[in-house]
Amino acid sequence: MARFLAVRCRDNFLREGLYDPTSWARLSDFVAVQLAPTPRSSSVFHTDVGESVPDPVKFLQENGGQFIVYSLDFDQRVLGLVKVKKGIDIRTAPFLYQAQRANAEGLLLLPFDVLPKVADALTGSQSTVKNIFLYNTGRCGSTLMCKAMDVINDVQTVSEPDVFQMIFERVCKGDVPLTSDDKAEIIMLLRCCVILLNFYFQQNDQLKTVICYKLRSEAIFIADLMQKGSPKAKTMFMYRDLLGFSDSCLNLVFGGSYWRYLFETMLRLDVFFRVPTLKAISPIFRFSTEHPCMITCPVTQGIHFGFVSFWILQMQKAFDLIQEDSENFFHACLTFKQLLEHKEQIILKVLEKLDVDVTSDLVSSKITDIFGVDSQKGTAMQSERRTGDEVRSSWVGTWEKNLISTILEHFNGDVDVPDFVMPNTVMLN
Repeated sequence: MARFLAVRCRDNFLREGLYDPTSWARLSDFVAVQLAPTPRSSSVFHTDVGESVPDPVKFLQENGGQFIVYSLDFDQRVLGLVKVKKGIDIRTAPFLYQAQRANAEGLLLLPFDVLPKVADALTGSQSTVKNIFLYNTGRCGSTLMCKAMDVINDVQTVSEPDVFQMIFERVCKGDVPLTSDDKAEIIMLLRCCVILLNFYFQQNDQLKTVICYKLRSEAIFIADLMQKGSPKAKTMFMYRDLLGFSDSCLNLVFGGSYWRYLFETMLRLDVFFRVPTLKAISPIFRFSTEHPCMITCPVTQGIHFGFVSFWILQMQKAFDLIQEDSENFFHACLTFKQLLEHKEQIILKVLEKLDVDVTSDLVSSKITDIFGVDSQKGTAMQSERRTGDEVRSSWVGTWEKNLISTILEHFNGDVDVPDFVMPNTVMLN
């Protein structure tokens, strides 16, 4: 049965420096709040915690504007929707899941078996809603694009709803192949999650009928399943050349300190310490470095190898999607370079490809203003490369370029050069 619980996020998420703020959203991020807590009742999964919700359809129809999808748990077979504290506008947060986690005060748990009924009951109010799924490699200006699109009258953009990460983890585990029943359930979950997300955002802003979800970069690996769950959604893909992507990732991981990067990689400390740690805590890092196409690559399999492998696998997946289903993938592709060079002009061109109407000249100036602010300022994903008007030089030198060439040659796929251009890429001369 569905349940509602009063919750708060675990203490480690409130203490700066003690956790990775980019860690995936999980229902275990929360503990139940009770007057007399006990070790047993602190878990949100214990059935003796919280209040039963006998009619989740009626509950959401009356309160759906307060609850937004957060994550799910395949072991417990429940989807969790979070209610945040009053006065918190989580839609404006650079990353939705972080704002949800930090400001949660309530959690609604819906068993998988009630989700189709709930979703069907809510679809009637969504006849005018149009969805856009923004897939990306990461470090490619997707957050900036998200903010730029949000100034358009009919569009609201949502940055990184994290429920899709748990589905990626389930799909890409690799130890047990998915059965046809497993895939059918996953498509059902994706459909229901999108409908519930749409319902929340439509309830909070009914005039903005185009809802764009900027997804975490891992979502590209389940894009085909997502499209089956939401077949009418428009899709776009943003990417960056491999040298720029690697450089940005390394700069982020090492906090802008080149000497720290040099010291750790020259002594192979990344191979012996950082990489095993990342494999243990990051499903996507493990997926990339242990992928059958990558694991036998004859290079030092340190931090740089991990990022290069991730980029190649993402780009190849995007290319495969275009070849296999050109009608749905992608309605527009955009490079980081084109975005920075052409700003509002290229954004308006992309929106045209996505069938988004832009009628006001004022929109162009609003988009221009977005480029004057770091879209990830104040977050763990903010780049340390820029200081004032100065941009530090690239860390990708001869050794890194040789490593990249070797990995690409070993991969031997369609994506065979660092500056590979995806079909359907929007460009301005």
